[in-house]
Amino acid sequence: MTLEKGYGSGGGSYVGDNSTSPTDIHPAGGFWSDKTWKDLNPSTSPVRPFKRKQIDESNYLLSIGEEIYVSAPGGKSTVQKLQPNDRFSIDAGQFAFLLTEEEVVMPFDKIGFISIRATAKFWGLVNISGFHVDPGYKGKLIFAVFNAGPTRIHLKRGDQIFPIWIAALDQPSTRTEYKVGYYEIPSKLINQISGEFTNAYQLAEKLKAAQEDIVQLKSFRVYMMAIIGIVLALMSPFIKDAVTRIYDTIKPQAICVGACQQLPPTPPGGQSTTP
Repeated sequence: MTLEKGYGSGGGSYVGDNSTSPTDIHPAGGFWSDKTWKDLNPSTSPVRPFKRKQIDESNYLLSIGEEIYVSAPGGKSTVQKLQPNDRFSIDAGQFAFLLTEEEVVMPFDKIGFISIRATAKFWGLVNISGFHVDPGYKGKLIFAVFNAGPTRIHLKRGDQIFPIWIAALDQPSTRTEYKVGYYEIPSKLINQISGEFTNAYQLAEKLKAAQEDIVQLKSFRVYMMAIIGIVLALMSPFIKDAVTRIYDTIKPQAICVGACQQLPPTPPGGQSTTP
């Protein structure tokens, strides 16, 4: 066991334990087994507070903590503070930041790997943040997630959906001081995902709706042409009679105009000058 200098959550320096392994012998680069997790001392565990009931096979299940942020149209959403068992939802196409309940204090000779449980993945929740925890990291973890599924996902504080695996390095990192991480969701992260986004399911639904509108427009055009044809067929006798009457009215005038232009003028007395 070795001692290393590090930083506390308040920024001050302190001397911390650099080896949280329950024994001094571990295979180089090996992942911790469930027995290794169960043999940990809660006071020196890399996960704090440490609860053995959250050990799942060879990983430890981190839970959703007191702060979350879910994106909203126009960037109107803010960080939410959750009480124990408070519920929230992530709609399809929304991003979210989820702060863990537990603090992670990663030894300098270990590295962590993080993910989302398969159950949440089946709902469509995707981890878009980092997938590892550096040696010497101290703080809570922020998971950036995206709902790529077709429906709303309901979660609550305390849900254990983030597994973490720990593997031993072949030798300790050259880092000698802990890297202080997050204890709240910072505003600089929120500014990067403000707004609402469209996932593949929503895009498919919009394309489907557009196709239905096109089909309806085509059907409407066919109906209108059919109606116009029927109206014209029904009104054709009336139209023919009207055209005939108009033609009969105009024809004598046209004949008179043509004939009158060819006749010579009649002299006074009414006698024709034609020999």
